[in-house]
Amino acid sequence: MTWNRETVHEKLIEVFGQYKQTDAAVSQESQIVADLGIDSLGVMEVLADIEDTFKLTIPDDALRDINTIADVAAAILTRLEGDGRLEG
Repeated sequence: MTWNRETVHEKLIEVFGQYKQTDAAVSQESQIVADLGIDSLGVMEVLADIEDTFKLTIPDDALRDINTIADVAAAILTRLEGDGRLEG
């Protein structure tokens, strides 16, 4: 499947919405831990879901600088673009 920036962002909002532990609205600016209350175990579950959804592997070193959903989107977009699966 090919993705575009909009569909990646929409899918991430959907996925993180399933795992959030607070009543906060989910947006690109949402802090994964502070706003959504997702702990380290939850992050691993989200990561597995994201990898399955986008059919890719996110290396552990790419996770160091990820704090927001926008950070996750940027990492995914980079991987999809490198794989030739990003339109537009």
